[in-house]
Amino acid sequence: MDLAEIIERTEFEPVFHEKQRDCWVAFLDRELNIVSSNDAWRLLFGPAVTEVRGRRLGDVVNLAPLTSLIVSGFCFRSEPVRILGKKVLCSYVPILEGQRATGGFLSVAVARDDTGDEIWDAPDNLARSLGPLIDIIQDGLIVVNRVGIITLVNQHFADAVGTRAQDMIGKHITRAYSNSRVSRLPVVMETGKAEIGWPHLINGKDVVACRYPLFRDGKVIGALGRIMYRDVREVTLLANQINSLMGKGEHKPVPISKHCDFNYDINSIIGHSKVMAQIKETLLRIADRGSNVLIIGESGTGKELFAHSIHAASRRRYGPFIKVNCAAIPEHLLESELFGYVEGAFTGAKRGGQLGKFELAHTGTLFLDEIGDMPLAMQAKLLRVLQEKEITPLGSDTTKTFDVRVVAATNANLEQLVEEGRFRKDLYFRLNIVSLVIPPLRERAEDLYYIVKHFVDRFNDEFGLRIQGLDPEAWDALKGYGFPGNLRELRNVIESAFNVVVGPYIKREHLPDYLTQACGFPRVATSGRPLEGDYGAQVGRRPLQEIMDAVEKNLIEQAIDQAGGNKLAAAALLGISRPGLYKKIQRHGIHYPLSPKHGEFKEASHESSKYH
Repeated sequence: MDLAEIIERTEFEPVFHEKQRDCWVAFLDRELNIVSSNDAWRLLFGPAVTEVRGRRLGDVVNLAPLTSLIVSGFCFRSEPVRILGKKVLCSYVPILEGQRATGGFLSVAVARDDTGDEIWDAPDNLARSLGPLIDIIQDGLIVVNRVGIITLVNQHFADAVGTRAQDMIGKHITRAYSNSRVSRLPVVMETGKAEIGWPHLINGKDVVACRYPLFRDGKVIGALGRIMYRDVREVTLLANQINSLMGKGEHKPVPISKHCDFNYDINSIIGHSKVMAQIKETLLRIADRGSNVLIIGESGTGKELFAHSIHAASRRRYGPFIKVNCAAIPEHLLESELFGYVEGAFTGAKRGGQLGKFELAHTGTLFLDEIGDMPLAMQAKLLRVLQEKEITPLGSDTTKTFDVRVVAATNANLEQLVEEGRFRKDLYFRLNIVSLVIPPLRERAEDLYYIVKHFVDRFNDEFGLRIQGLDPEAWDALKGYGFPGNLRELRNVIESAFNVVVGPYIKREHLPDYLTQACGFPRVATSGRPLEGDYGAQVGRRPLQEIMDAVEKNLIEQAIDQAGGNKLAAAALLGISRPGLYKKIQRHGIHYPLSPKHGEFKEASHESSKYH
């Protein structure tokens, strides 16, 4: 691929927007040597330098102050500078390996007469306004001009928001990244006052940020944002460490709850459809405001995942996250689970008593799942607790106050339960201050591809396989099925397919029969050696492991048959390693050759096997 083709690729389009005939483009290595270049240099600047390839950038042209930006791995567009007496606009996209810049693409375009002078002579040359701040290369930095357009950004900042630096250049700061609170850089430019060490939600995570207005001649020309800490917990840990080193016992470390759960946040919610984008936006708004939330959705839609995400995006994220399944706890134990009890409160009570879930969730979030199944008597007690913000453990006459946010979830129609007298109306209104309705999978079919890909990647890691995806018929079956069990059912379908898949792709015959038949597909007989016996009929007659071993042995024999006795090819068909196949052959006592037509069970040579 030549330089012109690279420039025209979509990923560089936001930066290299100038027409190529007006633009000199060069590829730089880590030491800023010009590795390759298009032929526009002579056209733009004449024969002052006959050949630029192979020379160091600084020996060809002086780009100060942009050189420090390039060295620091910044991405920028249309920064004005003067080259050989001409006013030009420079753009740069770094190429990164891990966290280190290994070179990049530089574009230089001569400023046009109609707009170039205005751009070049404008007083808001931000690159010249940053000074020593550019040296803070380990921090995430972003710079916007007076109207809020991003002109400079490094990959450290882009990593924090989950994107690439070149995708942010040229966008307005309020629309440059999602799953985040609205940037306050425009506010800083209006007030002219810096904001140091402010917590800010970026990409679903709390960071510590600083914001500085940039001045020239007494006027604000832009603003700079800096991420000091990519996790608020780092500040707490640092403060504890300083207090420990100072030996001041009066400074008690601020605890981080052992019940904190950071396994899920808003980035764990997979979905790019319009409805999911709106739900994520709503989730971020309500998460920070502290009111009780009612999550409504069918079984299997991932209501607990949304509850985790609300907690993770809230100010309580470093407090405990406690879960209670109201349908799984017997009615006579539910009160003691929620409110706790003291020693001797009832027969069988633990010595010393037990803290209730409300106490455990103090300063954090209590997630009440399946709230519609809570008994009526317990609903009345829960209502009083939510209203009074205090609990009385069983067997005690002492009340305790708490600070807990309640997030409840249900797959039932609570309004109908209220009409039927099975759910208290006053409790319903107390819980339903803010509601979040999660759509079933059938109503966001455009997310199916991304969710399936997530499950395939997950089970590849779990099973040690290298499944590349689904073939067209399998996709047709998934897209034609309604998934009444939603995400939970889809996950089980993909996991089931991983247990029987042969080859690099999941095919229709690897999907459950009920699914393919529901979509109108006839039952497909397995190719090669037929499965021996009706395994479904053996349920209840033989242990599950014996049935699964029989299925696995049969599939391995089929793969060996199809591969003509070639162990390497058979392993490739099964999507497992050759040593893994050896172990399974030995475990199941499979003898070969499997059929007279295959003769000896031989290894394929490097020359003859297409699987090498």
